[in-house]
Amino acid sequence: MKISGVATGGTPVSSVQVWVFAGNYVNVSTVPVNADGTYSKTYQTTGLPPATYYVFVQSPGNDGKFGIALDKSGQYSGQIVDAKDGSLLVNMTGTGSVQDATASVALSDALNKHSGDDVYTKTTFQLVAPATVVATTAALAAAVTTASPAPVATTKSPLSPVTLFAALGLCGAAFRLSRK
Repeated sequence: MKISGVATGGTPVSSVQVWVFAGNYVNVSTVPVNADGTYSKTYQTTGLPPATYYVFVQSPGNDGKFGIALDKSGQYSGQIVDAKDGSLLVNMTGTGSVQDATASVALSDALNKHSGDDVYTKTTFQLVAPATVVATTAALAAAVTTASPAPVATTKSPLSPVTLFAALGLCGAAFRLSRK
């Protein structure tokens, strides 16, 4: 999956922070901004569970510094802190954490209240489980063949259902008489 865009504003920035999260998964990457203002980051989604993922792209304001950041104790710690004093703003993983839509609102609130002049944009994307398709060898061969398929022969019973029920009834009666 690729996240890309253009960092706009009055002051050119050297990087943006891209936040991607769902459930207990939190990934924050600092992505360099090119001279023309574009940025791009490709993420590996193999192994990530199906879910709605939230994406925030945070750009530092005029001061050139991010107002909030992921706690430096670990890339996936989920502790969002005020970058100036290190105080905890949002806990996104573990006990007492907020997740998914609630975490999105909490991160928006943190950016609006504590980041000073940072600007951000947000979106979502969904990862879904791949559909399991079972194809037989005959079905695959038929899909590849360009000639018309040969007619399939069917076999019908020479006896009608009425004849079969009558025969079963007679057999039952004969069996009963033979036991007497």
